[in-house]
Amino acid sequence: MRSDPLTTPTTHRPTGLPPVDLTRWELGIDEYAAQVCVSLANVPGVTLAGVPGAGKTSGVNKFVCDFAPSPSVQFVTADGKVSRASEGDYADLVKRMFAFCGDDLDEANALFKRLVELRKRRSATIRDVLGVKNMWHVGPSPQWPLTVLIIDEAHTYFRDYKGSDATTKRLAALTAENARLVEDLVKKGRSVGILVILISQKTTGDAIPTFIRDVCPIGLSFAQKTVEAAVATLGDDIRNWPDASPVTLQDPAYVGVAVMAMQGRPGYTRIRTPYVSDADAARVAEATSHLTADPDLCLDALLASTGRTTAPLPSLAK
Repeated sequence: MRSDPLTTPTTHRPTGLPPVDLTRWELGIDEYAAQVCVSLANVPGVTLAGVPGAGKTSGVNKFVCDFAPSPSVQFVTADGKVSRASEGDYADLVKRMFAFCGDDLDEANALFKRLVELRKRRSATIRDVLGVKNMWHVGPSPQWPLTVLIIDEAHTYFRDYKGSDATTKRLAALTAENARLVEDLVKKGRSVGILVILISQKTTGDAIPTFIRDVCPIGLSFAQKTVEAAVATLGDDIRNWPDASPVTLQDPAYVGVAVMAMQGRPGYTRIRTPYVSDADAARVAEATSHLTADPDLCLDALLASTGRTTAPLPSLAK
């Protein structure tokens, strides 16, 4: 090869046009410069891991920017490394999110409870309203949008607090309930159109509980420092493919390169994800902000159009 596609930085400028296929997630190019795509249909969860600055945020930026022009996709984010959206990586994208919370465990708990209630309402009404048991049989729509929950620095919300004082016990109870709520979304949300994306520097059991992590069929790992961290995201089989291990991606030339197991391919695939600038992210979020809608209100309207009524849930302010 005259050049290595993995060490050649690429950029992506979002078109601002709705994606033709809402089940198709275009990740980037592999080591042979071939496009790599995965299907989101019937996917309950995705895990992204990697050391700071390895490319996780840019990968999520591309995902949001590509799907933001569709009113059939709605986003909600919990970012565990900031107190408010303006302080972090999602400052430019928050206009396209129907809810956002920072590292406050009470706010995150309220958000997760709200989404679990949405899951329950969808589960109770999907047959009557959509005529199917699985939303993916008909696909997302503005009335029943694919709801994407992004949990960044996920370990913030699941940390196992140790201590006997009242404050520590309360925090421990909150994080334990957060884990239970997110487990509900990952294990039961697939058929009703809820997708959870969990992001952490490493997805070991102390960062993301294994009963959540191991249910997510798609795992991407950017550069890692240890084999154990790679195994947590990609599975134990990565030990048998040392040349593809994310531990080999610590060189600055590999910023933006991730490793994942692809269905239909042996071993693991290394993928160069393109860089999306903050300016482009802000442009797309601004241009598509009018498409932001609360899925609870969408469901209320859909039920009303079919002659049914349901008690709306309280909105959570950004």
